[in-house]
Amino acid sequence: MSIAQLKTEFGLKYDSSDIGRNIVKFRKQKKITRHRLAYKACVDGTVLMRIERGENSPTLDTLLKIIDGLDISLAKFFRGFTEH
Repeated sequence: MSIAQLKTEFGLKYDSSDIGRNIVKFRKQKKITRHRLAYKACVDGTVLMRIERGENSPTLDTLLKIIDGLDISLAKFFRGFTEH
């Protein structure tokens, strides 16, 4: 399943900058550096930086690695992105 399919399937409304802001929010809540998260998620630090800035949209695989690195659930990460 791709991120686009995930959006459609679950009625999510967001763009790449929303994803980046959410990653930063949870990373700061967990008090971990970008470098540490990149290491935990097995994601290149430059890639993570660009995702956080909203410059790149992550693949579903990359996003799942980042969410796992943050030790949060997929549901928690996407909470607030649903259309009302």
